[in-house]
Amino acid sequence: MAAAAGVLALGATAACGGGSSPSEKAQEQQKKQQQQSGSSAEAPKGGGFDVVQDANAKGPAKDIAGAQKGGTATVLTAAAPETFDPTRAYYIDSLAVLRLTARTLTALELRADGKYYLVPDLATDLGQHNADYTEWKFTLKDGLKYEDGSPIKAQDIAYAVKRSFATEELPGGPTYQQSYFLDGAKYKGPFKSKAKGGGLDYAGVETPDDKTVVLKMAKPFPDLAYYATFPVYSPIPQAKDTKDAYGNKPLAAGPYKFDSYQKGKRLVLVKNDQWDPQTDPVRHQYVDKYDFKFSQNPIKLQEQLIADNGPDQTAITYDGVDSSLLPKIQGKEPEKRMMTGDGTCTDFIYLDTRRIPLEVRKALITAWPFDSIHKAGGDSPFTYTPATTILPKVTPGFVNYDLFGNGGKGDGDPAKAKKMLEKAGKLGFDVVWAYSNDNDIAAQVSAVRSQKLKAAGFKTTAIPMPRDQVRAEFDNPKSKINIRPLGWCLDWPSGTTVFPAIFDGRLISLNPNSAPNKSFLNEPDVNSEIDRISSLPLQKQEPEWAKLDKTLMQKYVPVIPVDYNKTNFLYGSKLGGVVLDPFSGGPDFTKLYVKQ
Repeated sequence: MAAAAGVLALGATAACGGGSSPSEKAQEQQKKQQQQSGSSAEAPKGGGFDVVQDANAKGPAKDIAGAQKGGTATVLTAAAPETFDPTRAYYIDSLAVLRLTARTLTALELRADGKYYLVPDLATDLGQHNADYTEWKFTLKDGLKYEDGSPIKAQDIAYAVKRSFATEELPGGPTYQQSYFLDGAKYKGPFKSKAKGGGLDYAGVETPDDKTVVLKMAKPFPDLAYYATFPVYSPIPQAKDTKDAYGNKPLAAGPYKFDSYQKGKRLVLVKNDQWDPQTDPVRHQYVDKYDFKFSQNPIKLQEQLIADNGPDQTAITYDGVDSSLLPKIQGKEPEKRMMTGDGTCTDFIYLDTRRIPLEVRKALITAWPFDSIHKAGGDSPFTYTPATTILPKVTPGFVNYDLFGNGGKGDGDPAKAKKMLEKAGKLGFDVVWAYSNDNDIAAQVSAVRSQKLKAAGFKTTAIPMPRDQVRAEFDNPKSKINIRPLGWCLDWPSGTTVFPAIFDGRLISLNPNSAPNKSFLNEPDVNSEIDRISSLPLQKQEPEWAKLDKTLMQKYVPVIPVDYNKTNFLYGSKLGGVVLDPFSGGPDFTKLYVKQ
């Protein structure tokens, strides 16, 4: 939620694409589903998402009208998540799946009024803080247990917090703790010796007793209660930590637990009988089993959902509909089983500023073949709108601009780009990327990208690899690649979840084995501006983040904004409780039920 959002986005190697709103039939069905599920798929209009803090929310979660128990919900996707380790999870789909198995100090819930509510999850409230937001205290609820029946303790939360600093051993996770927590830039996690800056003694977290967690900041962090919705705050008993293997079977505290897992292929979740709904204000346990099938053929899985036969009637995807399939959907029965709405992400091409000179970066954005790549990626009017900014449109304080005059569309200006390269003495500059060679659409996108960039005077090198390795390659700062096609999503409704997370150059040296800053931009004026803005009261931050957005693109061009993500997906006719949750990047799996 890339953070989740801001969380890094789905990280698809194919761009997201499209350009207009859903038909009236789809909108009517969307409203009908919202009414049935007690939730809303539409983002509030004008100025981003509204968030309400509800410190008094209690379990159990309000029942969904018409919900039934039993059955198996199947999730089909072309994606292949890299990890389900709660410390490392930072892609929208991984975060959405973990919401079924992991519980956090707080949680975000989309309700029927179209607003997000920040509510207590494992904690009894939203945290108690001192006057300047540099110390937070959370108290755990009574009766919390893991899947094995053992009690959840404050010390397990503390260990998870310490584990989140082990970015060398466990790369790819969120890094706010390094920027905001006490000694965050120095502490290296529990796996390193004290002499190397690690160990179990860390001054930033204390546990006065089994129920109390105290978190200490190096600077004000008024957003901490929102950050506490991430799995990095899900408890992990030290004795059960298997380090880099933990993501294969993390200990569950939520309504479901891992039954079997084949990386890149399949994950089966079954009910956790130790989960107490009385303690949980947001999750349900309607279905008996979730069957996630990864690395599916992207066209075939959509055709299965369109046909709606047999077991596909209880299936769903979070993948966007390929444009070639729209004639089979629009104005026909499958359109009733399609959801679409605004997302929380901007899709980028991250440009490695260590390796690509500024003038070449400007030539790349001049040459970029937006429309051809969208077409090759099978993008549709339901999955994107063209982008020209870093911040997604739903961000509070969003300001639109178009510095390069392309509107985020068209097929670039190859002749102009070639002249720019010649003037810079960089004709034939090699643009290098990785793509999934077991995903036909990714291969198509790669081929079109290569063809178009060569016509603009670039050399291109495309490195093929299995799709379950691509995300790790994007996260590897030592990779040969110099562009990374990825999205970035709001972790919560604030620019604080964008610029500190992906453009703070100080994160580069703190994360030698991962690349949270995927443009590798490290400019003192940007770093100091990030510090200045993030220390302001929340509402005063909004216009300042918008200004930094434009300044970054004017001075440095660290990314090519490609599109603003729209969330779009199909589901089977025998699934109920289907809602579009933008911060989940698709359906909220915790609300699904099978119609018996």
